[in-house]
Amino acid sequence: MKDYRIDTASRCDRRGYSLVGLLVTMAIIAVLSYIMLTSMNKAVTGEGSTKEGTVFTIEDQMQLDAVFKGFYINAMERKGKFLVPSELGQSGTRSDDTTASLFSAMIALNFLSPKALVSPNDNGWVDVDEDYNFNAYQPMDNQFWDPRFKADLEDISNVSYAHLPLFGKRFERKWNSNGHFPVLGNRGPKDGIDNPNSYTYGRNGQWAGHMVFSDGSIVFIQTFTPGQVTFKKDGQFLPDNIFKIEDGPAGSDAILGFTKEMKDDGPVLQWD
Repeated sequence: MKDYRIDTASRCDRRGYSLVGLLVTMAIIAVLSYIMLTSMNKAVTGEGSTKEGTVFTIEDQMQLDAVFKGFYINAMERKGKFLVPSELGQSGTRSDDTTASLFSAMIALNFLSPKALVSPNDNGWVDVDEDYNFNAYQPMDNQFWDPRFKADLEDISNVSYAHLPLFGKRFERKWNSNGHFPVLGNRGPKDGIDNPNSYTYGRNGQWAGHMVFSDGSIVFIQTFTPGQVTFKKDGQFLPDNIFKIEDGPAGSDAILGFTKEMKDDGPVLQWD
């Protein structure tokens, strides 16, 4: 007679082994999925890397386009000239023409939103100003923006984007919606010198960004001396480093930066 008794110990051992194997397999799948999703996230969004065609870089371009359109619409009320903080109250106080005042005034006048000013690719100390005080706009008291809005690259900034400093021939001749001159864009390293330690570099260790011209066109560049920009000196047209003043503070060459302070003899630029 056959013995049909079941070896329960053996069965339990086999079941336990299968369960452990299943758990190990699931753990391996989870790790591989995490690696794959992380890689996909970096490839698709850019995750702080300055790569053309990623979701974040395209979003960055769209935000710069929105920022320019805010300036352009405002300029339609000013005979084509972009906003100048010191001219709002006709005070002529040049010290008002800083990066913080410029963008804060544009927000106060409802031509820009605080969120549009922060690049998704920004790796620096930049945060959206969630508590912008619109009530600070009091023309009767000669107050045209929220003074708490920050643009300090050594501490905290509520704006990512650089702009043409409001000083010199470049400002007098080019800070308007006419022509084809760089007026806005992503920040770059000091004097356009290669510096992977700069917060303007992506996590891929490279610099790239967008440059916005006064006619609204936007180009993606990976060099500090883009071929579209030159300046004239001693009768010659020279490559123009868009992050370096090469024609003097009152000159006419292109420069995109942060104006920490505006003095009578020119802007005090700030870099990160």
